[in-house]
Amino acid sequence: MVSTLTPRTLARWDGLHLALDLVLLEDHLVRWVAGVDRVDGLALAGAGDALEVSATVRWKGVRSRVALELAELRLRHRHLGFRMRRLRVYGGVPVPRAAVEAILDGIDSDLISVFRGQGIVVVDLRRWLPPELDLKIVTVQATGSSLHIWFGAGGLSDIPGRSRPALTAG
Repeated sequence: MVSTLTPRTLARWDGLHLALDLVLLEDHLVRWVAGVDRVDGLALAGAGDALEVSATVRWKGVRSRVALELAELRLRHRHLGFRMRRLRVYGGVPVPRAAVEAILDGIDSDLISVFRGQGIVVVDLRRWLPPELDLKIVTVQATGSSLHIWFGAGGLSDIPGRSRPALTAG
């Protein structure tokens, strides 16, 4: 007999490990920010429990190479959140967090939300992750050219529905 108190899921897991290739991830991000005139020369590297991002940015007429770490990566309700830390211009000079927040906030996209003054950025992944999927990040570790993400317990409540076919022009 099945309990009516516990929701049934099509599939569930107690843990899941995903390894992302940082070189390919960098290629995808470079293409995504290609239309952003304030950011170019994007590069990714592993930094222990964080992801180091560097790029050449333009802010208030000044062009500079900036690096920062994305730490405390979390995934909840199909939104990826992280905290920006160790913001600096190459050479180790600290960068005001407000400058990077303003650059990110200036990207014309409904995918990115910036919590100003807190260094928190949230990326909306609902376009790619179906509502039937429940994923939560437990920990992240960068090794070499890979980013390893361990997910906690989660599940798939149903097989995602097929979208309706688009009408052709004509």
